[in-house]
Amino acid sequence: MVRAVIGMWAWLAIPAVLIGLLACQRESERPSVHALVGQLEGMSFRFRAEGDRCNLRRDGALPANLLSWLWDGDDDLTSRADAARCLGQLGPAARSAVPALLQVLNSGPGDHDTGHGYTGIGIVSVRSAVIEALGRIGDERALGPLAGVLATQPAHARVTLEALQALGPLASDQAGQITAVLDARIADRPGRARACQQAVLALDQELARRAVVERLQRQQPNRTRHVFQDAEVAAALRSLDRRSPEYLKQREGVCRDAVAEAALRALAAIRCETCLPPIVAALQEPWLATAAAWELGRIRPLPPAAAPALRAVISSPSHGPLARESARVALANSGE
Repeated sequence: MVRAVIGMWAWLAIPAVLIGLLACQRESERPSVHALVGQLEGMSFRFRAEGDRCNLRRDGALPANLLSWLWDGDDDLTSRADAARCLGQLGPAARSAVPALLQVLNSGPGDHDTGHGYTGIGIVSVRSAVIEALGRIGDERALGPLAGVLATQPAHARVTLEALQALGPLASDQAGQITAVLDARIADRPGRARACQQAVLALDQELARRAVVERLQRQQPNRTRHVFQDAEVAAALRSLDRRSPEYLKQREGVCRDAVAEAALRALAAIRCETCLPPIVAALQEPWLATAAAWELGRIRPLPPAAAPALRAVISSPSHGPLARESARVALANSGE
């Protein structure tokens, strides 16, 4: 009887032991700064950034894209990019990784276009991930190097401005440089006009195709696939109502400038004395007024020059409906 009881308790203890071992394993699988720095520097691919989580890569798992890995070894770059993103998710707790991140920022690898996006991996954004991580960690040692990237690498302007935005008041010395980027975007009217024209052409094509598909769906509601000719799209293009409020809102939306808007957000986050006048001045630009009004609507107190500038946007015939609505909301939020 005693032996039976002892045997029963022994069997019951086994699950508890297994649960304890699994718990220890999970504890050991949590990403440490040391392990992530090793992965950033080219060691084994252990952790994968998936959204806002950093998960352990399964033992024996195939690379993120097997064909890409076999052809170009892109899985090593993916490993480094995932390590940088995981470090960024740790925030200030990853300050000890800043020297390693700066080394990759200065020496590479950079963002790499694999040339075969159809396989699932297009551009592996190592440098962009490093810049983003430096912003999220929030260490002032990153300020000088980020300023250098902003000055010399236009392709990384947006992500660098977003990193400076995350650094907030720490980046006050970079406010002049950020304003210079904003001024350059405003001054490049021919470049912006070309980009807007291309965006509007793409918008018109999309709206025309959508109109053709919706017409076919009404005519043949039981079909799940519809085939149409280029002539039908051309006819739908000619019938677009380009004066309708909905079309004007969509056109205004596609003509925005992501880099200029990132500069506005960075200046608003820094909140220095010289940061606010450029945001107010940006209200004069119809294509930038929506973003400028949005940022001013979150600043308390509202800068003295902002209220009349916002009212000017509301009454301006050259500003679109999105800009006017954003200006109204900014004034309402400020109590003006």
